[in-house]
Amino acid sequence: MADGAGSGGGGSRLSALPSDLLRHIITYLPITEAARAATLGRAWRHLWRSYPLVLKDADIPERARDAAIPRVLADHPGHFRAVFLFDCRLASLDRGLPDWPRLLADKRTEKLVLAYRWLMDQPNLARPLPADILRCESLQELTLDFWTFPSGAEVLLPYLRTLAMVRIDISDQELESLIAASPVLESLRLTLNSPKHVRVRSQSLLCALVGISRVEEFTVVDTPLLQRLYLFLPPNGVVELRITCAPNLRVLGYLDTRAHKLQIGDSVIGSDTMVSASTVVPSVKILALTVNFSVFGEVKMLASFLRCFPNVDTLHIESALHDPSVTADEPSGEHHAKFWQKISPICCLRSHIKKMVILDFRGGQNEFQFLKFVSMNADELQSLLLVPHEGILSSADKVNEIKDEFQSLQFPTGISAVLQVSPKAGTGLRLEKASNLTIDDPFEC
Repeated sequence: MADGAGSGGGGSRLSALPSDLLRHIITYLPITEAARAATLGRAWRHLWRSYPLVLKDADIPERARDAAIPRVLADHPGHFRAVFLFDCRLASLDRGLPDWPRLLADKRTEKLVLAYRWLMDQPNLARPLPADILRCESLQELTLDFWTFPSGAEVLLPYLRTLAMVRIDISDQELESLIAASPVLESLRLTLNSPKHVRVRSQSLLCALVGISRVEEFTVVDTPLLQRLYLFLPPNGVVELRITCAPNLRVLGYLDTRAHKLQIGDSVIGSDTMVSASTVVPSVKILALTVNFSVFGEVKMLASFLRCFPNVDTLHIESALHDPSVTADEPSGEHHAKFWQKISPICCLRSHIKKMVILDFRGGQNEFQFLKFVSMNADELQSLLLVPHEGILSSADKVNEIKDEFQSLQFPTGISAVLQVSPKAGTGLRLEKASNLTIDDPFEC
């Protein structure tokens, strides 16, 4: 029979499949499996040489990696659907194939992950990113980890839809220009990069995940399509967070009542800010906040932040705990109770919030004062979920104490009030969910 396979053999049956289906199969195989597939018959050999492949250095045995990577990049005459270089020693790649960045562009690579990890213990020695990478016009997804951005480089990324940058040494202006030079960019992730002042301006961006531990000022300037702004990595100090133009922003968090100085348009939000058309973002439906209920100033900011988002229907609150010295001179729980008794109505809480989740609940009296306020004022609330802090879960007595006090609250009939006796999801899973726009609520446990 054709292709040298025995009668009824797997190679014959597979080779009889339509070319489009064979192409789909081989472009999703790891490089080693694709190479084995080429032995099945002439049709597979043709596909191996002519269709886009997936090259992952981790799929190649470590001892053969330094020699195999440049050989595959140079010899494969087709395109690359994806190239992942996590563990390849790039110095060896430079010696074996000096033009490898240009080859990635010439062979129309669609997805590229470049992680330079061999000097992680020497963070000041990030390697200069080859400028040719920024002129790889075919790229649709690009992830860069631990590089120095080439100053003055021309950027030509007309089809780039997803950009992730981790530990990149890049100037404020270069980052803004890079985003602006990606005209169809939809998803952006920034983690531990060097800019202190980050400005996001994009006519196409839908989702932004921003680790702000090193950022001093973050501004959403002109993002008419932005739906989701996910903030992670708590900042070392105070971060000025400005929302200037994001008319379709639907999901926002975690806003931190301690660390974030929120500005909406020209209005800086304080604990005594009066609600007006210039101090609200009406498009936000899902909001996540971080607050230390033991600090009265943060409790006041919690109320103020809630007023800025009048149409929220799902609210997530992470109950934080700071160093004991922060709360040493704080007002008593009675003071907190009087605050919630006298506070003016909060629009989203009274008229819109249907679901509320409180993470890292510790069972403190100030937390319960807030829950009491919720029980008396959240007219549309349908579901309330408490997720205790992991330190609480180890004490059955404390869990039972929280249950008893929780059950004593007078919630209206029909509200599902649940204490979840299991830990919250890890950071990695939360970030994965946050970048997936098909998941409606990225903060959900």
